[in-house]
Amino acid sequence: MAGIKDVAGAVTRAASAARTKVGGDWARRAIENHPRPAVPTAEPWEISLAGMVGRLPRVPGPAVRLLHLLDGLGQVSIGPKRIGFDGEEVDWERVVEIRQYSAVDLLPDVVVEREVDRIREFLPPVPGRKWLVTKAAEGLLTVALAASEAAERGERLLPCEIVHKNLLGRPRTMAGGLFAASVLTTVPEAGESLVAAARARGIPVTIAKSPRAGTHTERAKRLRATSTRLTDNLRALTARPAADPGAAPPALDRAGDA
Repeated sequence: MAGIKDVAGAVTRAASAARTKVGGDWARRAIENHPRPAVPTAEPWEISLAGMVGRLPRVPGPAVRLLHLLDGLGQVSIGPKRIGFDGEEVDWERVVEIRQYSAVDLLPDVVVEREVDRIREFLPPVPGRKWLVTKAAEGLLTVALAASEAAERGERLLPCEIVHKNLLGRPRTMAGGLFAASVLTTVPEAGESLVAAARARGIPVTIAKSPRAGTHTERAKRLRATSTRLTDNLRALTARPAADPGAAPPALDRAGDA
């Protein structure tokens, strides 16, 4: 038990240090101030990485036109008629199952680097790209870090897989990415609303076991590693010259970026 407490304490200390030493406070405030959905919701509810970045002051004009491209990287949409993740939605009448996973098993540090790299791949090399890549990555890392803190405080089940019938009537799985999993962790009302809507329609809500599932000690160690990696990435991302706030940091820059 002492070992488990030591590891959990390390996660808490890392998260606390991250809050005071790195940037991304705007993303935390965006999550905290975003309206919560009803349980279940009678009105469409959505939160997205694009919406969070778009509310920042002085967003460069060219970047505004690129914002919608971020929906494929980070979005949760819940409504009385449709539901979806990351720019994809499906009618409730086509949903056949909602699968829940433990928050602890959905925040591996290796996923963080892949998701940040995908931000670049989603955005074309046009003016405003560097600024948008930087802010989108900063928002994603901050939300994921907040989720790792929430997961450390108490295990939570996340309804982050939607099994539905495609146009041919065959089962298909829609899985939320890192942003969606992080939002479902930090905004518990979103997951509760989704589950309540599914159960009201008689749709099975099951608990799935992640291949990464392990003992409590192993999970706590993974959270510590994830929290540390998120903190390091966020610190590097925000350590850019104050005189050039629109430039992307070296870790996210590429030759030829506009």
